[in-house]
Amino acid sequence: MRWLLAAGVALCAAAMLAAGCNSREIVSLDTVANAAYQTEAVGTARVSFEGVVTFNHDHAQRYEFKGQGVADWKTGSAKMTAVYKYPGPAQEAIVQAFGRPPTADLILDGRKGIVLYMRFPFLQRLMPRGKTWLKADIVEMGKAYGLDLDRMKETKQSDPGQMLAYLKSAIGVRRVGSDLVRRDVTTHYATIVKAETIIEQAPRDQQEAMRKYLRRLGIKTYPVDIWVGQDGVVRQLATVLEYNQPTGDFVRMEVSEVYYDFGVKAKIRPPAAKSVLDVTPHLNARAHAPRTLSS
Repeated sequence: MRWLLAAGVALCAAAMLAAGCNSREIVSLDTVANAAYQTEAVGTARVSFEGVVTFNHDHAQRYEFKGQGVADWKTGSAKMTAVYKYPGPAQEAIVQAFGRPPTADLILDGRKGIVLYMRFPFLQRLMPRGKTWLKADIVEMGKAYGLDLDRMKETKQSDPGQMLAYLKSAIGVRRVGSDLVRRDVTTHYATIVKAETIIEQAPRDQQEAMRKYLRRLGIKTYPVDIWVGQDGVVRQLATVLEYNQPTGDFVRMEVSEVYYDFGVKAKIRPPAAKSVLDVTPHLNARAHAPRTLSS
């Protein structure tokens, strides 16, 4: 029965694709903005994601990742599990050295501030006794760049729904066609987000700091594709982000997120304090260390 239902939905989607696959007409900005607002209003959803990160245009310096979890747009929090895959020799070396493939558990706590907790099971034996989680205080890290990310939260600039937030001010939205996302028939839109758009969404007293930060990263624009269901709720987002790290490395990140099970109960809590090692000072020091040929 399940495969028959899937086949029926696929046929329906195929018919829509046949009618609209060549369509690339410009549509109202309200179409995408309303979808972003409507999706956030649902509150929570499960999310699956996958992506590729490449350094310095070198495919030998790239890794893939995929995972799943739950996002809570009401509190600006998320809980994810990810699996990483590196080029053959690197992956084999990691497994040989640590006894297991690289995975990570991630918790983003946006209830008070913005704190990221990370657990890497394959690195556990390198952790201090009793510590299983690493903590990065994103608000504190932002202060090093003159950014007040607590203030940015007022305009949805720093939570798991930030891609949705930026879509509210997207430019040049066009309808690409129709696609099937997890058996849901969706309309596929494409747009471009400008760095200046992100800056304009920030509080007025944060705009100059944000402009300097994005200029340092080298971000001017990035593409976003969005798939909207017949109920007006976003089912999938995809983007390609290119930027410069403080170390001088050029990074290209391709990521796609699929949302489903909207309204699911999301119990997202930080790990016990005694199991957490705060690495915020180390990350701040590394980000602002002088560049060297070996960095």
